[in-house]
Amino acid sequence: MGFALPAGIGASIACGGPVVVLAGDGGIQCNIQEIQTVVRNKLPLKIVIFDNGSLGMVFHFQKSYFDGRCPGTFLGYDAPDFEALGRAYGIESFVLEKESLAEEALHRLWKEPCKPFLLVVKVSRHTGVAPKMAFGKGLDQMDPQRNYSGGKE
Repeated sequence: MGFALPAGIGASIACGGPVVVLAGDGGIQCNIQEIQTVVRNKLPLKIVIFDNGSLGMVFHFQKSYFDGRCPGTFLGYDAPDFEALGRAYGIESFVLEKESLAEEALHRLWKEPCKPFLLVVKVSRHTGVAPKMAFGKGLDQMDPQRNYSGGKE
């Protein structure tokens, strides 16, 4: 949580080209101030924020391990208007709320490949992430189980 934006900045500097950053609304808030680094250095980051209005991974962990007690993950959780925040930093931004606008959103995202862009994708609070690491388990014991052969067929 909070790794995507700084990793994207580093990758963009290293490769010198556009990099896509995929982050949740909670994770991006860990270091959202680094959007200023993107602007100052004119980095061609394409920042995609999946906004489910919650700390989704923590919420699903709480549902699985704490009998659904979910303090601070969506009850008591707030996030800024990411589109307005992008514009405040001088980055063109767009909110994708309807699947029918996906093509337009992608067109806007890549219209100017060498400029940063912030795309906010609204998703349901109850959208799960799977598979995921189960507490205390290895990659071969993900939750839910998946076919993992470790490269052996």
